[in-house]
Amino acid sequence: MPADNKTADKAEVKDAAGVAVAAIGSDSGTDSGSDSETLAAGAAAAQGKHATMRYATLRIAIFIVSLAVLWGLVAATGHIVTGNGVLYLMMGALLVSGIASFFLLSRQRDAMSVQVTRRTERMAHKFEENAAMEDED
Repeated sequence: MPADNKTADKAEVKDAAGVAVAAIGSDSGTDSGSDSETLAAGAAAAQGKHATMRYATLRIAIFIVSLAVLWGLVAATGHIVTGNGVLYLMMGALLVSGIASFFLLSRQRDAMSVQVTRRTERMAHKFEENAAMEDED
């Protein structure tokens, strides 16, 4: 074992895209920022786990906020929203939330696409294995 313990037991944590985020280990020469690095690495690893659910939830939240803001703007002008006005407000909120989520949720969308790609690759690999097992007979 080295005298300075700089190379002792390190484990790499990877984010949803498979890129190494941080190295976690038992370095005795680490500074006080290692705890925050460990937390950030753990958060990055957990982020890829439910990326689709997180993205969908954030999209719905942005839509609801957009609808509330548009409804408040219309109500501030003194109009009452009834009938087709509700439909027009929902269409406007859908448009505003779509544009906002395109810019605000790009990181979550990328994580979701990595998650979906990995799952389809696993399913295709299992399908190929099962087909190969059937061909052996």
